[in-house]
Order: sequence, then structure tokens, then C-alpha cells
Amino acid sequence: MLINDWIVSSSGIDRSAATLSVKASVPGAVQYDLLAAGVIENPYASTKAALAAEWVARTDWAYKAEFGVSSEDLSKKHKILRFEGIDTFSEIWLNGELLGETANAYRAYEYYLSDGALKESGNILEVKVKSHDSMIADKAEAAKAMKVGDKAEGLFGKSHLRRYQRSFYSGSSLLNLGTGVLGIGIYRPVQLVFHKGAHVKDFSFKTLELGDGYALCSLSVEVEGRDGAILHASLSDSEGIIADFELDTYHEFRIKNPKLWWPAGWGTQHLYELTLALKENGKAISQEKSEVGIRTVRLVEKQDGRNTFQFHVNNKPIVIQGENHIPLDYIKVYRDEAEYDKLFMLLKNQGANMLRLWGGGAVESQSFYQRCDRLGILLWQEMFLHSCAYPDYDEDFTKEFQAECEFVIKQVRNHPSLALICGGNEQREGWDEWGWKATHERFFGERLITEIIPPIAKRLAPEIPFIDNSPHGGVTCQSPVIGECHNWGNFYNSTKDPLFVTETCWTSESYSRPETLEKWMGLKVDDYVGPTWPEQWAKTTSLPLLNRMPYTNWFDYKSLRSYLHGLELEQMRADYSALSMFRYESPSNTGVIYWSFTKGGPLFQFGCVDYDGRPMMPYYAVKRLFVPFGIYPYRDISDICVIASNHSSSTQTAEVYAALISADGTIFREDTMEPVLGPGELARVMSFPDLYKSARDRTNQMFYVSARQEGVLVFEDIFFFCPFGEHEGVYKELALSSEKLEENTWRLDIKTQTPVRLVEIEFNHKVMLSDNYFPTLHGKQVEVTMLERVSDAPLTATIKALGADFSQEIVLE
Repeated sequence: MLINDWIVSSSGIDRSAATLSVKASVPGAVQYDLLAAGVIENPYASTKAALAAEWVARTDWAYKAEFGVSSEDLSKKHKILRFEGIDTFSEIWLNGELLGETANAYRAYEYYLSDGALKESGNILEVKVKSHDSMIADKAEAAKAMKVGDKAEGLFGKSHLRRYQRSFYSGSSLLNLGTGVLGIGIYRPVQLVFHKGAHVKDFSFKTLELGDGYALCSLSVEVEGRDGAILHASLSDSEGIIADFELDTYHEFRIKNPKLWWPAGWGTQHLYELTLALKENGKAISQEKSEVGIRTVRLVEKQDGRNTFQFHVNNKPIVIQGENHIPLDYIKVYRDEAEYDKLFMLLKNQGANMLRLWGGGAVESQSFYQRCDRLGILLWQEMFLHSCAYPDYDEDFTKEFQAECEFVIKQVRNHPSLALICGGNEQREGWDEWGWKATHERFFGERLITEIIPPIAKRLAPEIPFIDNSPHGGVTCQSPVIGECHNWGNFYNSTKDPLFVTETCWTSESYSRPETLEKWMGLKVDDYVGPTWPEQWAKTTSLPLLNRMPYTNWFDYKSLRSYLHGLELEQMRADYSALSMFRYESPSNTGVIYWSFTKGGPLFQFGCVDYDGRPMMPYYAVKRLFVPFGIYPYRDISDICVIASNHSSSTQTAEVYAALISADGTIFREDTMEPVLGPGELARVMSFPDLYKSARDRTNQMFYVSARQEGVLVFEDIFFFCPFGEHEGVYKELALSSEKLEENTWRLDIKTQTPVRLVEIEFNHKVMLSDNYFPTLHGKQVEVTMLERVSDAPLTATIKALGADFSQEIVLE
């Protein structure tokens, strides 16, 4: 039973002004409630508005809800009030009685209610949320040695408040307005749960061993109020029951010829239904159903005497193509289920098989983890420590952190998608490489990752690989030759053949799409034109004009709209260039986790999906690097060569075509071959000696490659002999047609008369494509899937070749 009808009240700014009261959305955040009531300006709108909203998190707030309970539920033995998440410190009062206090937004809190605590009508639930700063002010003196200042909105708050770590301002923030806004309030659901009697409180399902034709599994169960109840467990799928037994608290059992769970692209994601039933006197009093999978996961760090960092699932090495997940909402952290449906549609479409829940983020819901299980997306789960010193000297803090880690691991440990538990993000990097050794008397927070987290992970999930921090390994934690690294900062880092890359970025930035900036910030992009628009932009956002475009040489500053387009193009080319180094020129590399999938704010610099869920140019660049079979043209002195790469679980062959062509389509030289590559294999498959010397006009000629499997075009690319922005194209009209395949899905057919450096397809609704922003020789078919209609207008595509002075439209319905 969800409790939804709330109001929130305050004693005013800094607890000194008159009380105000507004309708509250739960789950949500006070800032959004005040915005809806017209009390504050949109904190996303500008630096000024964000600073003006600072008082909200510095104020105490009282949530209040009135509700009734049915007589049937009142008669049940166990009545539990559950808070999935409160941000952050609060007191919980029910009908005038204090139930308890919260101190951690990463944890859920449950209260077993005594008889008489509830009544059929007129129950009053109050949640008194304390201001962030007031609850940590007494920690400032002891924290001076950590050099984190004394501001709740900055590093001091980040190090002491157990809440969304990356939302704090530490010289930058996801908001990217020169300041930060800390959400506050009840940001996850509140519900009453009723049980007739004994019920399952927790369980742990593990695959202990895979042998020849069998799996050894274990099940441990914690039961509340058992009182002689019999616990029965069964495991089944659509073909019937494969295991059936009674147990006390722990049981090991074998399954013959199990159907295994595999990551996406490596096999099926078979899930069994685990049923846990409690009976008293032969009558069922409680039954819980969960999905589980049978699989093993190992992290191999030595292979044939050589360092590696490779995940093995079911004893098979897996190539990782992953994404870093940033929470969808900067202020309230979470959004509704429909947004997560779209998020996972985009992940599946991109070909991702791992999601890193990094230390700057937040614990996700069971439905989130279930989506990973069903789609075959492995989980890299970190504890929530992020690029900061932490007060491991404070026993109250460490005790709370320990309870948090236990909660997080219990939330995720039963999911077959779980592949690794990591102690946090960039603590070791800060100590090794950011100068902390010079400014700090010791490694504050080291105890958390070396003494507190490891025994919890070993006790609760001993079968899951564990590392204490990301990045880690080598003389310094950013080593490309031991462990995994955060390969960012500059392109040069991408040339070092890293074993495994957990974060990527190349100092290239882009912001959300114009439609998203208007929706979330109220910013009308087309108002920013003329010679003064950069000053107007800086006044609104505190952001400077970026004028380094090394990957594209695309300098178009005539308006904010053209500037945003140029930044996105630059980031796409930067990502494609550097990620190609990992895929095609890094033989030691076993995986890449891109930074980051979504933007954590409208103006956050990184991310390939914008703040409103629109896939951007970098999304499709990453998608092209995540294909099972890919090819890569490059120059070796004067020779032009082609590398082929197989990231699939089976042997692949393709017809590879290569040609030296001009901008008008004239072919000077061409060749084909059919390489055969085993799983994970990387090979140079074509070489054209001195071909580069034969290119007389570097701005007009180019080297084109494509791959076809069973006659179907699966990959194409163009190697330019000049900077991307200097290429001189020949632009002719495109031939366009479309066909509706099913509800919300269309095929768009694009035919070109000349080679196109980049085909751009834009829609008037939020859509997902099988490909976009691609080079092509003759054109291609693109599948279009509707994500969200934003108006009543028919679905219309606007298509152009990058650099052309005209575009074309086609209506798909």
C-alpha cells in the first residue's frame, strides 16, 4: 500500500521566516514541489536561479500524510512501514509517536509496527526532514585535516552526507552552472506492507559450481516470525519444476543440465522462477517469487603469465562493451518507470553488455536490476564513494557506511547480471595522482575500502569478484598494464593498450539538445544569435565559449544552435577516434565502459544520451564501435591498411571492400577480401602499399571501407586524408523513402549519389535509430523506433549531408 497524498511545510528561509506549505509529490524533492507552487524559480534555468535555490536544502521540512487502513490489513500479524529512501536526515512520526530516525539516503528503513499503532482512518504520518548543513555542522572542526572546507554544498557535505555523491559542487557539478543544488525530501516510495504471519525477509541464491552437465547451487533464507512455519522452495521455468525441497535456513542442491544465463550477445538470458512458500498447519501463509539465473562469473587477471583483466562468465571469456550509468534526475535522482523503459531500449539498441553503477551515483531499484537480468546487461556495482576524502576516523560515519554497504550488496547479490563489486570511484587515483599526498597527512577514507567493504562483500557475495577501487593497479592506479584504468584527459592515453577501460573522455564537451534545454531550463536557443550571444550565454550559465575543436576543425559560432551542433560533432569524432584505438589497436584490451551513457544535468559536459533521454551523435559513434564485426581503416606511413575485429562469441566472416575514391564518387582503386576471425580476434586484413602517396588532392579524395555478411551491409567507414572539417564534399539530392513495419517502427531508406562524410537524420519526436550520423558511399536502410511523441504532429525526418547548404524532409506516417 503506497502512501501518496502528502503536503510539505517549512519554517521558512534559514528557519526564521513564516511557514509555507505546498502539495508534495512523493517520491520527489522539495525543490520540484516549490517550483510547481511558484515559490522558487527553476533552479536549472541559470546560475542565478541555482544560487537562489540554495536555501531550500538549508531549511527543515515537514512532510505530512493522512491515510486509512482496511480492517483486513489491520488484523494481520505483521505491519511494516517502509521508506525506500529519504534525503537524508529525518525523524519518522506516526500518530504522534516517534518511530525512528534516518541518516542515509542510500538505505531503506523499515519499521515493524506494534498492535494499535494503526487505525482504520485518520492515521497521521509525519516525516521531519532536517536541513543538510545543520546535521553535519559539528563535524567541521575534525574535518579540517581532510581539506574539504565547511560548505554542505561542496566537498565537506560530500564527505559527510550519505547521499547522491556527484550532485555536490567541487569545482564542477552535473548541473554545470558554476554551483550545485542539493535535493532534499522523500525521494523514493513510502509504503505499508502487511503479512498474516511468518514471511521471508531476505534470501541469497548462488551458483557455486558449474560441472559437466550440472550446476551446484545454494539457497539461504532469513524468515521473520517463523514460529514453527515450514519453508518450502522450488525452482521452475516454462518446462516445469527442476528443484523442489524444504529447508531450515540453508540448502545446497544440484541441477542436471541447467539452462545458463549469459550476457547479451553471448547466449540467452535464461531465468528461473524461485518460489519461497511458508506454511503453518498445511496452509500457505506467505509466498514470494523471484527471478534467478544460473551462471558463474570470474575476473581473470593473469593469463599465460601475462597481465589481463577479463571477465569470464560460465568459464567463457567475455568482451565487455559497457556504459557508465548516471542517475536520471539531478535533484530527485530517480524518474518514473517509463523513463527507465526507454533507457534500457537505448542500451539494448546500442549493443551494451555491461552497466557500471559508479561510486558517484545511487542505488537502483529491483526493477532496474531485473531489466539488466532480462537483457543480459552485466552489472559493475560500486559502493558510493566518489573522488573525495572521507572521515574514516568518525565511528558514527563508518558504522552508518557499513550498514549502507550491507544494504546495497543485499539489493543486488541475487541478480545473475551482477559481475563485480567495487569499493568506490577514484579514491586511490586521488591519493596516487591528484597531489593528496602533498596536501593530506594521510589517505582519508582508505580504511573504508580496505577494512570495511571487503569483509562485507566476502560474507554476503563471496562468489562475486571484488576490487577495492576503480581505477586500480600498477605503480599508480591509472596504469594501462595492471588492473583497469580511467582512460581520460587526452587522446594520447588511448594509445597505451590498456587492459580494461572503465571511464573514457577526451576533454571534448557537449550539452543537451536544444529541445531539452528549453524543456528543463526554459532556455530558447534561437534567442542566442548575433555578435553578443556568447556574452548572453556566459551570463546565463557561467560557461565560457569553447574554441578547441582538434577532432573536427569544425568552427561554427554564428549562433548558440550552431555552436551546440559543433560541440556535439566534436565529441562524437573524439569518442570515435579514441574508442577505435581500444577496439582496433589495443590487443590487450578486453573491455571498455564508456563515460557516460546519460547526462546527469542539461549542461553536463559528457554523456551520449541527453538529459531528456534523446540519443545524441556520440551515442551512435559508440554504437558503431559495439557492433559484433567491425573494420577500421588507418594510415601506416604511406600505406593504407584495414583492421578487422570480432567481438562476438562465434567465428565471423565478411566480405570486406575497400576503395580509394573522390568526393564525386570516382573510384581510383578497389579491392575485396573475405577474412575469417575467431571470437575476440583482431587482425590486419588488407594493406595498400603507398596508396596515400597516390592521393593527389587530400581534401577531395578519401579511403572507403565496408563489410557485408550474407549480402547485408554491417559496417562502413571513411578514412579522410585531411582534417574532418576540411573535407570538400560534392552534395547532391538524396533519394528518400519509408515503410511502416509495425506500430511505432518504420524503415527509412536513404540513397546517395555521391559519398557522404556524415548523414544527419533529425526528427520532430523523440526516436531511436539503428544508425545515425554515419558516413556512406551509396546510402543505407535505417530502422526508426518511436521513444516518445512530443506533439500531435506526424513523425517527420529532416535529413542532410553534413556541410550541405540544403536539407530534405520526409513524413513517415
